[in-house]
Amino acid sequence: MGDLHGRTAESRAGVAAFLAGVWLIAAPPVLHFSASLHAFRPYWLSMGLAVVIMLLGMVRAMAPLDVPLVRPITIALAGWLIIVSLRAGGGGIWTVWLNQLVVSAVIALSAGLALLITMRR
Repeated sequence: MGDLHGRTAESRAGVAAFLAGVWLIAAPPVLHFSASLHAFRPYWLSMGLAVVIMLLGMVRAMAPLDVPLVRPITIALAGWLIIVSLRAGGGGIWTVWLNQLVVSAVIALSAGLALLITMRR
């Protein structure tokens, strides 16, 4: 029963990370960031991190608990995304870094909770 609960929590955290990555890629055109007008130049690092987070989220959703290193890597990437968004926050585009901060926090929180649930078992 505990293994099923851990797999379910990990799978849901993977789906949340995948959807958060999709949102990070879709946000510039949807929210009309000025970066989308210039071929995403200021946003390329965040989009690259979003693609990696999406891939890790797919692995976590499809094979929960089979690749234990994916959780800490996802948390580290979410932390890196927070650092990137804070570093780029002085550019005057508050929606860009606010969006990245919120999405990064969601990714880190879901991965951290799944890690906590799995370790608790």
